[in-house]
Amino acid sequence: MITNSELKYIKKLGRKKYRNRYSHFVVEGEKVFNDFIESKIPKYKSYTTKDTKGQKNVLVTDNCMKRMTFLKNHSNILGIFSIPKKNKPPLNEKTLVLDNVSDPGNLGSIIRLCDWFGFDNIVCSKKTVDCYNPKVVQSSMGSLARVEIFYEDLKIYLSKVSIPIYGTFLDGESINKVTFPDKFVLIFGNESNGISKSISKFISHKVTIPKARKSVIDSLNITSASAIIMNEISNQLFKS
Repeated sequence: MITNSELKYIKKLGRKKYRNRYSHFVVEGEKVFNDFIESKIPKYKSYTTKDTKGQKNVLVTDNCMKRMTFLKNHSNILGIFSIPKKNKPPLNEKTLVLDNVSDPGNLGSIIRLCDWFGFDNIVCSKKTVDCYNPKVVQSSMGSLARVEIFYEDLKIYLSKVSIPIYGTFLDGESINKVTFPDKFVLIFGNESNGISKSISKFISHKVTIPKARKSVIDSLNITSASAIIMNEISNQLFKS
């Protein structure tokens, strides 16, 4: 059984101010839930529509789960996990930096790409969408449990970095001609406005994705661009 107060509490966690206040976030779906269970992130409470012997889950009805969910189609399990306390991000390790990325689906997909291509750390501007937003958690498909996310003042963070800093621009050097070192910072900007002027001054190398032919398309969405550039970096590192 679930009480009305518990239901209200879960729905509050759909908003950033309540996630920050209570240091909890919601995880849905069996695969994603299990990824978080296997991680070091502590579970606060969980609810399921099916009996799971040996597991400490609260059994709820299907209708109740429909009221709890943040998904279009509810899953059979929903968990509340504690937001982990963070130390400062590493300064001179391979790191992805996101400058005001606003779409939850984009951030979730980028987190998943980082997990796939071996980027262990993402440093986000404070205006980047919250990584514990339910849509981000869902679209990351469990990768949020393995990739460290930090929210920092990027100007302060980048001013302390002593390794090469790459940024994505339309007029940059082709990624096919750039040799990436083992340790570097790679910056992606906002979906509409790109990397802000205040951040671009820290960039030592401008890079771009070359077009195969002339086209009226002037840019790729951030998820596609991230996948292409990370794949190129991964190919280089595997060859070296």
